[in-house]
Amino acid sequence: MIMAAIYNYKTLGFAVKDVDAASRRVKGYFSAFDKTDSYGDVVRKGAYAKTIQEQGPNSKRPRIKHLMNHDVNKPLGKLNTLTEDDYGLLYESTIGTHALGDDFLKMADSGLITEHSIGYTVVKQNQLKDWKDAKEGEAIWELVELKLYEGSSLTGWGVNQFTPLLPKSVEDANKVEQRMKALEAFCRNSDATDETIELLLIEAKQLSQLLIDLTAKDVTVPAPATQPIATDWAKVAMAIQLLYTS
Repeated sequence: MIMAAIYNYKTLGFAVKDVDAASRRVKGYFSAFDKTDSYGDVVRKGAYAKTIQEQGPNSKRPRIKHLMNHDVNKPLGKLNTLTEDDYGLLYESTIGTHALGDDFLKMADSGLITEHSIGYTVVKQNQLKDWKDAKEGEAIWELVELKLYEGSSLTGWGVNQFTPLLPKSVEDANKVEQRMKALEAFCRNSDATDETIELLLIEAKQLSQLLIDLTAKDVTVPAPATQPIATDWAKVAMAIQLLYTS
């Protein structure tokens, strides 16, 4: 089945696998196999075989890029290898010596790069079941061949319309707080470029405003009796906003 050429994004919540700052080499996964996402899609092993052969880093016409945040004006480096293993689409890149490359290595080494994403079109897919018959977490579409244009490392969240930012549990709220603290620590101590710091500050302010809004609306995140929420979100949020506006 040949699909219309529509450019899509698909996100993998997986941090960088390995960073070697000395050699400027980074390893990670752009995509995972056999995991149903919130769109009802599941990517099968072999889906990238043809696109790697035709346009991968070791092909006669390498075209697949490693970008920051899907921005074609922000290439991170040169893809050395792009392969499928049992887990997913594994890449290794040599990061460029430009300012963005330096900043990326610092962010990856600090654990701020927590997601990857791909830009692709569907070539072949199989419908496993109808939407109305699918239960939560069940796959609807099986993606068996994709054309890959780029893999991106993300400084924020991936594009996923079914994953709202609003925390719905103690665990989600704690993740927001941890992310804010990581951003604060990086921005205080890093010598990354002003452009990168500003980008991260935007994310921090979005998180900060979210927690302020939750407190203002008196929205209570349910918590088990044995695990109460100890953090005053409003105070944390206001403290970080003051840091960034001072």
